[in-house]
Amino acid sequence: MFNKQLLAILIPLTLSGCGGGSDDSGGSQPKPTPKYTFEFAALYAKSDANSRCAVYGEKQDGKQILATKDRIISGIDTTGTILIQDEQGGVTDTYDIGSNKLRINQSIVPEEGYVTFVLAEKGDISAISYQKNALSQSVLFGYPVDSVSNDDRCVTSGATKPDEREYSNVRVDVSNGSDAHSVGITTPDKRALSSNFGAKTVSRAFRSALGVGYAQKAAGDPNNTDISDVETPREITDYKFFNLSDNATEELDKLIESNSWTAPANTYNLTSAALYADYQQTPYIWQNLPHSASDTITYRYDPDSNNLDYFLTAEGSVDASGDQWQLSTAQQLSDTQLSAGLGRTDLADSITAPQQTNANIDGSGTLTAYGNGAGGQAGIQRIAYQVADGSTTVTHVIYAEANAQQTVPLFDNNTIDSLVNGAGTLSNYDISVMYTENDQALAALMAEHTNPSITDNSDLSVDPLPVLLTTYEREQLARQKKIIDHYQISTSNP
Repeated sequence: MFNKQLLAILIPLTLSGCGGGSDDSGGSQPKPTPKYTFEFAALYAKSDANSRCAVYGEKQDGKQILATKDRIISGIDTTGTILIQDEQGGVTDTYDIGSNKLRINQSIVPEEGYVTFVLAEKGDISAISYQKNALSQSVLFGYPVDSVSNDDRCVTSGATKPDEREYSNVRVDVSNGSDAHSVGITTPDKRALSSNFGAKTVSRAFRSALGVGYAQKAAGDPNNTDISDVETPREITDYKFFNLSDNATEELDKLIESNSWTAPANTYNLTSAALYADYQQTPYIWQNLPHSASDTITYRYDPDSNNLDYFLTAEGSVDASGDQWQLSTAQQLSDTQLSAGLGRTDLADSITAPQQTNANIDGSGTLTAYGNGAGGQAGIQRIAYQVADGSTTVTHVIYAEANAQQTVPLFDNNTIDSLVNGAGTLSNYDISVMYTENDQALAALMAEHTNPSITDNSDLSVDPLPVLLTTYEREQLARQKKIIDHYQISTSNP
């Protein structure tokens, strides 16, 4: 069953319909049975002189067409294997894909069970498993075809990217009495500073911007002349959100409320920290914060604005139980937190991170990912592992509820299953645990491990059958993650 090649999988996991209706006599029609609809297409990313770089599909006649998430590419003979597994990982149904569409009743997938997509080519087995609770999204999977050179395997923009527009002569001024030293304009994807409070040219896809007035840099910095350094933490003294328009002048409002952020020491070793503001469901960086241990900055905020929510974000590592985990976090701040001052306790110190252990498969289909449970706050985990016996290499990714003792979905192949169950201590693994209840954070977690341009199957940070998103879409998810409550830890070997 492993002689089929699955080039790519397009999976809009959608309900086929809902409701029903009443006729004139008062009767009702039965509701349709909920189904998963799986659609398949051979996809790859190929650079093009006219369209820069985009996602393409290949039909039987060899013509290249642009492929988007909502477009089905039919007529391609795509083959592969879908496995349906129960809670213990045992295979209950098998589908060998020979066409571009498969529809199954959702009830076929057992509760707490799995759906696994398998690609096998010679001795290389690639698989990705989703527990049923992770099948709530529409996702596009791709596997680059061998005929495309490595130079062409890039996804930097796609059909979903809005047209950029240049907004010229946007002028931001500070109000009387401000102690701003410089001003800036921030769009969701870029920040700019200026010392003359003057005109700006902004070429972005976004219609709104944040104008800010910045205080001087820390005492002792030479003359505050380096106004191009947008990464240096600087206090915001004035602000206003406004719609971008040609030849506009915006006068900023002075901020009064303030308190201090003190970068945490000991437990946390941060590489970045920042305040973000959520304005009209769009995250804007409010100001960078110092991340070196015990460094302090005064931050200002507007507690009277009902349109703003503030988030503290950080990346780096966290020491827990003598172990060091890589860290990514975003926490929404309450008015009490903002007014009391921020520090380490606002980085989800209430979460008890699990102990690390060398990941191993115990011979009975159980993978020990870490030394104890991740706690009830953990939403989901991603475990990628690889095992080999010289002639066969299995690369397998599992998205499931966070659990230190993870069931490994089986492959319904005695040779492969014996290889996996006999792996013992794993030499190659990559583990991420996401503490969240937000589906968007799950999408962002998946996007983190998506890069169609990487074909090295030893890189376990990348899904072997990746969610095929353009760079633009991935950046959107990364920005959105800045205003989604989450606390993510990860570790890998090597």
